[in-house]
Amino acid sequence: MAAIPFDIAHDLGRDEARRRIAAGLPKLARHIPGGGTVDADWTGPDTLALAIVAMGQKVAVDMTVGDADVRGTVRVPMMLAMMSGPIADFVKTSAEKMLAK
Repeated sequence: MAAIPFDIAHDLGRDEARRRIAAGLPKLARHIPGGGTVDADWTGPDTLALAIVAMGQKVAVDMTVGDADVRGTVRVPMMLAMMSGPIADFVKTSAEKMLAK
């Protein structure tokens, strides 16, 4: 499994960044190429675990919302290893859009 870290700086503060990410999650599944599902679980007050399932494959994303950044890791199964870069970019870009003002 390929693990790709990401770090997104923001100036929203922890609470607003968390609120925006939570509000954007329902829209995420609509943007998965080929369709898919997104299961989100806040495992702590500022820690989110996502399971993105598309075409029978599961991509796991863990992220922690901080006061000035969102840090996370995208874990891509070996079946999708050749696409791990674009998949990680999709996750990071989606999070950046959720945080945008």
